Amino acid sequence: MRNKTDLHSGAIHTDARFSRPTLDFGKLAPDSNWTFSEEAFAKVRSATMRLHPDTHTTKLLLGKLPNQTVGEFGHYNTCAVVANSGILLGSTCGGEIDSKDYVIRMDLPLIRGFEQDVGSRTNMTLLNSSTPKRIKQSSHLKDRSQDVYENRLRNIEGTVLVGGMRSKSAIRTVVQLYKLSFLLLTTRKSQKSGLNKLATKLGNKKFGGNPTLGLVTVLMMTTFCDHPYLYGFFPFQKDAKNTSIPYHYYPGDYIKPTIQNEGGHHHMAREYDFFRGLHKQGVLKMQVGPCMKRR
Repeated sequence: MRNKTDLHSGAIHTDARFSRPTLDFGKLAPDSNWTFSEEAFAKVRSATMRLHPDTHTTKLLLGKLPNQTVGEFGHYNTCAVVANSGILLGSTCGGEIDSKDYVIRMDLPLIRGFEQDVGSRTNMTLLNSSTPKRIKQSSHLKDRSQDVYENRLRNIEGTVLVGGMRSKSAIRTVVQLYKLSFLLLTTRKSQKSGLNKLATKLGNKKFGGNPTLGLVTVLMMTTFCDHPYLYGFFPFQKDAKNTSIPYHYYPGDYIKPTIQNEGGHHHMAREYDFFRGLHKQGVLKMQVGPCMKRR
């Protein structure tokens, strides 16, 4: 595993690139046999279309983006949705992720230094409800080396940010402070409004609790991506043989340490099973474990 991380610069030292043990996912792994089902995907899309960015969000240009106008949202053939689980460490999934037409990430993860495992491209980033406020607080830290978000935002300048209906002010303040440019999409209602009911319908299993940003992202993505691929979705901190797995593949920030499912409000295992169900139906392909054999 990686030995040392510079939080501010994102520099990663990888003296023993593949020293971590091979993970065994056992019954937690998605089905190994997978074939895309156009019919199953069409049924999911018909149910999720109300989440399409053209109807679900308000668009706002922040800063100056060359030749950028606020029009209808694009449509893409292949999309990678990249979550932040520590299973991505040593996965060598970066090339496969970057090969997709559109790359979606969540909560401004650290990318620089992890490109071999998580890819280098980003087209869209969805932000959790608490993240804009945390970024704003971080932007005012007197010790600038503690602000991990300035460089992360600079690395994805010109892309799409998606936030909740109350996130606009905080995001705009930070973007203006750093003199950056983004296309900002803010949801017209709560990001998570009606998602449990929708997931219950699609998964034939009752959903409760507070939906995760991962569920928000995957369901919205099905409205504009024809062939979805999921990476880094794994909510468990041990594999089938009790080998430890970091919650995130990158370190947290100085404002609030990362705590998995703080308060227990998320039904993360149930959502994981929901994604595996969509994988089994051929709606999306879920990658858990290495994308290439280790050398």
